[in-house]
This record gives sequence, structure tokens and C-alpha cells, in this order.
Amino acid sequence: MLKYAFLIAAGVSLSIPVAAQTAAQTTVEPPPIVVQNTKSEVNRVVCKKQEEIGSRLGAKKVCMTVKQWQDQADANREDVERLQQNTGTRPSG
Repeated sequence: MLKYAFLIAAGVSLSIPVAAQTAAQTTVEPPPIVVQNTKSEVNRVVCKKQEEIGSRLGAKKVCMTVKQWQDQADANREDVERLQQNTGTRPSG
């Protein structure tokens, strides 16, 4: 009897990580939030906590308007795209 209880417990414990892994793989990210460009929404101040690179404890609170956050995200995306396009295109010499 104890043998069967052990086998059942082992089977259940082995199936839980697999079920959790498949559940994690099938989750769909929600669509990005689209900010309406009304004056009150664009001028709303949003504060985010940004971690400092190289420090486990260093984090600072950065507050900007929705428009400023949007502009920064656009600039970052453009930088990444430019770097990706220029990778491997160095002139030989």
C-alpha cells in the first residue's frame, strides 16, 4: 500500500513542473497599452523605478511625462535599429 502511495506521489510531483512549464510557454503577452494623445494624458507625470547597472541595490526613481517616456522609447528603438544595421559593415583596411 505504501508502495502505491509513493508511486502516485512521485508521478504527481514529476508532472507538476511539466504542467507549469507548458502553461508558461502558452501564455500570451497582453497587447501594449496605447496611450491616447489627449493633452491631459500626454502631460501626466509617470514615475518608474530604474535599476542602476552594476549595482544590486542602486535604483532610482525617474519621473517624466507620458510624452517624454514615449520620446525616450522611440529614441532607444532608433538607436538599436541603427546599431543592428551597422553591425558587420565596417570598412576593411
